[in-house]
Amino acid sequence: MPRIGIELNNVCNLDCTHCFRSIYRGGAENNKDLFLPLDVLERILLEAGPLGYNHVAITGGEPPMHPQFGEALDIIARLGFTYHFLTNARNFQKTLKAISTPLRRSKLSGISFSLDGATEATHDGIRGKGSYREVVTAIATCQAVGIEASIITTINKANRHEIDQLALLGAHLKVKRQIFGHQNPTEHNMGEDLILPLTEWRAVERDVARVMTGFRHDISMAVGFYTDYFLPRCAPLTLDDLNIDYRGRLTLCCQLSNYRDAGGDGEDVVGDLKKESLTSALSKLMNLVTKVHQERLEMAADPNQKDKLHYPCLVCVERFQKTGEKPILVQMEQARLKV
Repeated sequence: MPRIGIELNNVCNLDCTHCFRSIYRGGAENNKDLFLPLDVLERILLEAGPLGYNHVAITGGEPPMHPQFGEALDIIARLGFTYHFLTNARNFQKTLKAISTPLRRSKLSGISFSLDGATEATHDGIRGKGSYREVVTAIATCQAVGIEASIITTINKANRHEIDQLALLGAHLKVKRQIFGHQNPTEHNMGEDLILPLTEWRAVERDVARVMTGFRHDISMAVGFYTDYFLPRCAPLTLDDLNIDYRGRLTLCCQLSNYRDAGGDGEDVVGDLKKESLTSALSKLMNLVTKVHQERLEMAADPNQKDKLHYPCLVCVERFQKTGEKPILVQMEQARLKV
């Protein structure tokens, strides 16, 4: 499904140890620069619709913290887009009230919840005390009112042993789908010793593949897993996904956007939609995508480079200089050797 990812804000009410975004954590109601202006949102969607994009994936930050969250949903729904959003479930009763008007509910395709542990101890150890119960309660509430709920989990050292339990919990909570993904490395979460050695990533993928066949709900692995195909087919590089950051800029990928410890914007930020049309910015994005593919071809022909391509997201983290001067795979290997 062609879709537009909208980072509605850059504010969060949690301070998760593993988070790979550079997010403002705290009260930010008076800082308008942290929230996507709704006139920009509307203009982007008016241009995107005729191009065939028909779904909006809302992220943040914590999306419901936008002071005009409900009004943003009105714009999305009124323009004919379906939508879903990702949430940590804090203050979920307020969120539920915001989405409960007939117009907003009519276009809501579901809610994705971040759940990073099958047990309260594991999840709260990553996301903060009380968070596990909030998520589980919110998912149960969705079931009660007829909203499709999904779970997204990033796998790291803290929860790697709970993959089976997480799948069982997803079945118990009757979620529609459950997605497991590798933990994006940042200097912060590597310093917190959360990143699994790359040598263990394949084992994680095998465990996820095994639980895929053991449960009735849809279980999948997020993009970024091991591949022998060296020309990445991820949605951003096929233009099936567009990412708009909270500043109203078109960027290559939501996984690279506003990356923690990156130290500023990179080449992945291609256009400011407050100042130019989506069509103009898309032309620049197409040029960047072509450049990335050409670089991958060259890497595939280089015996010293091609093995990196098995994990395409890590290649992009390194390519767009998101984690300091040392290549990310070198940093991950050095962290492994310190253990």
